[in-house]
Amino acid sequence: MSAEDRLRYEISKCRNCEACRSHVNFSCLVFPEMFRIVDKERETGEKITTDELMHMINLCNFCGACPCLDIRAAIMEAKTEYMDRYGLGFKIRAIENVERIGKWGGAIPQLTNFLFKNEITRGVLGKTVGIHGERKIPDFPKENFPEWIKSRKENTKSRAEGKKKVAYFAGCTARYLFPDVAKAALEVLERNGIEVYYPEQQCCGMPSLLEGDRKLTLEFTRFNVDRLAVVVEEGYDIVCSCPTCGYMLKNILKIGAYYSNAYLEQIESDDDFVLIPTNNAMLAISGFAKIPKRYLGDILKDEGYFSSINSKKRILVAENTYDMGEYLRMLHERGELDTRLGTVSVRAVYYPPCHLREQRIGRPYEDLLSLIPGLSVDWIDGNYCCGNGGIMGFKQEFHHSSIKIAGRLIGKIKGLNPEVLATDCLSCRLQFNQLIPYKVLHPIEIIKESYRT
Repeated sequence: MSAEDRLRYEISKCRNCEACRSHVNFSCLVFPEMFRIVDKERETGEKITTDELMHMINLCNFCGACPCLDIRAAIMEAKTEYMDRYGLGFKIRAIENVERIGKWGGAIPQLTNFLFKNEITRGVLGKTVGIHGERKIPDFPKENFPEWIKSRKENTKSRAEGKKKVAYFAGCTARYLFPDVAKAALEVLERNGIEVYYPEQQCCGMPSLLEGDRKLTLEFTRFNVDRLAVVVEEGYDIVCSCPTCGYMLKNILKIGAYYSNAYLEQIESDDDFVLIPTNNAMLAISGFAKIPKRYLGDILKDEGYFSSINSKKRILVAENTYDMGEYLRMLHERGELDTRLGTVSVRAVYYPPCHLREQRIGRPYEDLLSLIPGLSVDWIDGNYCCGNGGIMGFKQEFHHSSIKIAGRLIGKIKGLNPEVLATDCLSCRLQFNQLIPYKVLHPIEIIKESYRT
């Protein structure tokens, strides 16, 4: 079955269910468009065209609001198939590689910032690479995080036995646009007696995955998995301050890996059953669910997007990766977190980003920020989305849709009128800087300030 055929099959299931007609129409562009073309097909009898499907899936920013994983996977597979078939345009190739943009833009930041602010050059850039004229481009810092970390003699692997060790995965936006976030992450971890190592790393691959660029996505992910698997074997935990990077490393990369022959041989699965790790006490036998091969053996295979990357390495990385807040909360639960926190007299609002919610780890910063004296925090509940979708909000054809998606969330934040808006996602920060006047901080920056006071 082709990816387009699978997408049509999933749409047929949505047509028979229709729960999402009202469930996610407030923060998602895909389902309103899906039901529009489904209704048209019903009324006219004309089959949904490939062009209509391509338009629909290009509206998806992988926020995770849809309750059914199958439709999400089908959209990503179809987008990749279409890009393999028709190719990526120059404009997409120019902006999808955030790693390259960060390195080039940060090489001579003063010149880059001038070019992005000059009306003439900004207009030329808009026409050539497709960035919307109203989209604010953040300043490139004088010194990005990779440059800063090179000046630290401390960035070496620890050989200490029995000491907590973290390999920090910073993410492109923290590395090249908001280095203070990455610096704060290191400072907080080191304050808690943790040896921090910054391994060689590239983009997590989510931006190129969303654009359907299989080649670039696999190039990035293979690079990261190969290097991160090594540091895990050396006793490091991987910690991400970016929820999108964490979602990619923890959740997306391991899809199908537990069904691979290499992994099943490693855990000594027998010929009759597939053993799958599970936390479900009703299903688990020594931590595994036993699934008879005679029923599902032809289905449960590692044949997905990332199957060309070593399955055991993917699992090793996924099972040893933590969100920054998740890791600090874990330290606190063990009584190992330094809770000598100073007063921060600020009224804040905290927005949990989409890809943090998708990790299914709760809201760790709710527990952590509550430890800070003087800090008042309102928590935003519900499946709100900022609408930026990584690079999608920068595109000429998606900019206004991006703003539309953000409308409910922005209204909620303005109603609370905080002094500071806190969120883990730096893509969300870019959107908030575009739309509202409040100071935006990563929660780790607030914790850092509390330690300093």
